[in-house]
Amino acid sequence: MATLVVGLLTLSAVAVSRAIPPVARTAYMEITPTFPGAREGRYPNRAPFSPQDIVATSVVEPVWRAQGLEAVVSLPDLCRNLQIVRGGDELDLLRSDYQQKLSNSKLTATERSALEAEFSSKSKALSGASFEILLGAPGYSMSNGQMERLLGAIPVEWARASDVAGARSYEYPLPLGKELRASAAQLSSDSQAASSVIHAERMKSFIDALSTSIAAMSKLPGSDVVKDSRGASIVDLGQEVASIRRNMVIPAYIDTMQEAKAIDPDGYASIRSTRRKLLESELNSAKEKSRVLVEAFNDYADETRMVRRKTDANVDDPRQAGILANVDGTFIDRVIEQAVKSRDVEYRRELTDRRLQAELDVIDRTTTSEFETWLEKTVQERSATPSAVLASAKRLDTLTDSLASFADRAHEIMTILSARNLNSTSSMYMVEMAPTIRSEAWVSLRTIALAGFAVWAAVMAVVAMRGMLFDRQQMRGLARLGGPHAAPLADHVAANIGAVADLSDRRPAPRRLAGEVR
Repeated sequence: MATLVVGLLTLSAVAVSRAIPPVARTAYMEITPTFPGAREGRYPNRAPFSPQDIVATSVVEPVWRAQGLEAVVSLPDLCRNLQIVRGGDELDLLRSDYQQKLSNSKLTATERSALEAEFSSKSKALSGASFEILLGAPGYSMSNGQMERLLGAIPVEWARASDVAGARSYEYPLPLGKELRASAAQLSSDSQAASSVIHAERMKSFIDALSTSIAAMSKLPGSDVVKDSRGASIVDLGQEVASIRRNMVIPAYIDTMQEAKAIDPDGYASIRSTRRKLLESELNSAKEKSRVLVEAFNDYADETRMVRRKTDANVDDPRQAGILANVDGTFIDRVIEQAVKSRDVEYRRELTDRRLQAELDVIDRTTTSEFETWLEKTVQERSATPSAVLASAKRLDTLTDSLASFADRAHEIMTILSARNLNSTSSMYMVEMAPTIRSEAWVSLRTIALAGFAVWAAVMAVVAMRGMLFDRQQMRGLARLGGPHAAPLADHVAANIGAVADLSDRRPAPRRLAGEVR
């Protein structure tokens, strides 16, 4: 009976908690940005990307107005309760691991700070880029459907706004053909050596930039099937540009320099000497920068024991990377050392990238200097005749139009690739979890269940205690009984109560003397 009563009370409490509106409701949605550059924090056009862009006021306001929520919630309140946080299974596992480590009450403030820094470093280095959009509704009367529709429309509006701003298009350093044509037109109307040298440099830089951009665009998905107006793909265009660069641009570059020397020898000599001095200065500066970065990297490596010392090349040193120093054999010491190493990972990576870039810069400038030396020697060995100058000018005009046409075709293919690969929704993000409502009642079902179990246990304990006290009272009364009725009563107790009374030690009946009359 008691169990039935407690069960009915628990079910009644559950019904009441369900009937009362929840205290807080939260709508959440998990998305993963999928556009190129999302993990590096930049849009396809190399503009900086931040997760806060998705829930910016400029994105939320059009959705808020389009769904007619002005009478339900004000825009400042809506933006205040809307946030985006990093999510994903990998982050959940990492957070659970470090929560367990940080729950150790024996950690000091220094150890706790080191663990927190290690967690921050590892969370930033996660390969996953999932985010959760959270919308809390504690103080206004938005329905669950309104909250779900709002969350579902926010990423769509963000993708549309990014498309309008040009963030959804590929951005490569493609030169403009009209600028090269303008440079050639200026050359035909000017007889100074400077104009010829400038156009020659412009033409060489133009073909170099075009070759680099086409090579990068060839790696994009679908680049081998997209055709331009002439039916050529980006791969075909790259092969044509490479062939023209080797067989036409460099010879035309030499002819233009010869023409400049023939037109204005003094001006040409002044330009070449100044250029040679600048190239030497830039090369020396690049070498010095590379040397400084290499020394900084080596000093940092020595301080953090990132490399093996030459004096102990055959000995395992615990100060090296990959071997943990076990100072006193405690777990905390190893954790602290790992935390310090993790905190330096980003600086180490940046220093390595800068060192590599400086060394590549030295290689590029050395190659340029060697090319200039060869060019100067070739120009000095040749002599430009009037007929050769005229033929060079005609060939230069044709080559300029051809290079400008290649640039226009590359722009055409890039536009098609952007429209095909960078769809405003499917290419910008992927929905990992649809909008879902999480409600928090004033009393949770778990609390009600635990309370019902506690009440049932208490009632059972009271019933058991009362039964035990009643049995003891019956036993005491039975022990005091005597006479001929004791045995039948004991049988009754054994049959109905389950305990046979031991009457061997009860008080014996008083003996009566012979002839005594009571």
